Formats: sequence, structure tokens, C-alpha cells
Amino acid sequence: MKYLLVFSIILLVGSAYAQTPFRDTSGLTLNGIEWCEENYQLYYFMGNDFFEHHHHSIESRLCGNLYNDDLWLYSGPDRYQKLIEQSRIYYNLEIQESAKEAEQGKIDTKSVNIQEIPQEIAQQQKELEKSVEEESSEVEVRVEIPKEKEMDEPQGGGCLIATAAYGSEMAPQVQLLREIRDNQLMNTQSGASFMSGFNSLYYSFSPHIADLERQSPVFKEMVKIGITPMLSTLSVMSYAESESEVIGYGISVILMNLGMYVAAPAMLVYQIKNKRKRTKSSC
Repeated sequence: MKYLLVFSIILLVGSAYAQTPFRDTSGLTLNGIEWCEENYQLYYFMGNDFFEHHHHSIESRLCGNLYNDDLWLYSGPDRYQKLIEQSRIYYNLEIQESAKEAEQGKIDTKSVNIQEIPQEIAQQQKELEKSVEEESSEVEVRVEIPKEKEMDEPQGGGCLIATAAYGSEMAPQVQLLREIRDNQLMNTQSGASFMSGFNSLYYSFSPHIADLERQSPVFKEMVKIGITPMLSTLSVMSYAESESEVIGYGISVILMNLGMYVAAPAMLVYQIKNKRKRTKSSC
């Protein structure tokens, strides 16, 4: 029992303080909120298995809390900032719950049950709002932002690489990806299984690339040029309606992309090497 208690504390509390691309030491980051958005359909498709699928990570539990919070449906321009602030409240609650459960030798991997502690959440919400107001009052210098920039700022997040490349989650290319995911892939068992595995790989590197895109306009344009052919092939998936069609079209799209991004460059390199060899031999 003693070793179980120590292990529980290390597993649940210790892991909470390790920073990730989606979370810092106080709550979710912008990339973390975007990750929650990308996994929103998966959560409602899998239910509580969603947490097991993500190895009971604190990021998944924070997303679960936000999904069940009224603020998740908020659509104001400051939505991302509000969700980030709300995640800090749930972050503290998750740590408190994990510490209590560790003392009892209990491991509960699901999100905090907000129905049981509304007063505690309300109190922490007030404290957070008060601290934000105090920080705002200390800033006396105001920088005037052009209207165009002001319109683009709330849309800086979204579907990670594609949204960072096209500048808005409402861009037609990003909406195409979202529609294919929600209407074709997530409505079939094979598609949902594919998205489950794909997300595990995709989110291991996409936050870093999205950050680089925001920092470097040149890199952003390079990524945009690089993913445009792939988006063209993915549009084929919009015609898939059944399980078999999703599998068939999916295999075709994978083969087309392998041809464009792997086979074609390999053939080009091979031809260049052969041409150099023939040139050397003729000299």
C-alpha cells in the first residue's frame, strides 16, 4: 500500500508539472486549446475511452473539463484567451484531486466532476479574474493595433499546421480538412481508427511547426506550397460515403501522396545522379 501511494503521487502529480507543447505549469497553451478542438469529435465518439486512449494525460482531462464547460461554446474574439484562463482553474483542481486520491491509494483517470464542486470553481474563477484585472491595471502603455491585424489575431490558432499556413481557421483549405474529418472519417469505424493513430503521430510535431510558421513568414509560405498538392488529393475523400469507400479512397490518397512526396523526388535524384555519371564517363 505504501508503494502504491508513492507511485500514485509520482504518476498523477509529478507528471502534471512537466511542460509539454500543449501545456505549461499553469494550464493549457494556445496549442493545447487547438489540440482540444481537434479532438472534440473524438471525445464524443469514444466517451470515457477518450482518456484511456490518451494514456490518461492531464491534457486530455483538461480538454474533457473544457468540453463540459459552458465557455466551450463561447464564440467571442477572446475565446482562446478565456479558455486558456479557464484551463488554469481546472489544472489546479486536477492536481488537488490527484493529491487527495493518491493519499487514499485511488487512481481516477477521468476529468474532475465539476458538478460536485461548483463553489470551488466559482471561487477560483473570481480569484483568477481578480489577478487578471490587477495585471491589466499595471500596464499603462497601450499599443494601437491596425484593424487588419486586430481581425487576424484571434484566428492565429486553429488546426495547427494548416491554419498557421493559411492564417485563419476559416480558410477554405482548413474547412475542407475539417469537413473531411467530421463528415467522412469520423462517421466510419475505419476512419475513426485511422484518425486515432494519425493524431498520436501528428500532434508529436505539429505544434512546433505551427509555432515556426507564426514566427517566420518565409517558412510559412514554404509550408503552404508544400501542403497544397496534398490538400488537392484529399478533396477526393469528400466523395466517400460508406465504410468501403472511405477505405478505397483513403488508400488512393495515400498512394498519390507517396508518389508526389516520395517517389517523384527519388526518381528526380536518381536521374540527376545517372546524368552526372554519364557526363563523367564521356569525358
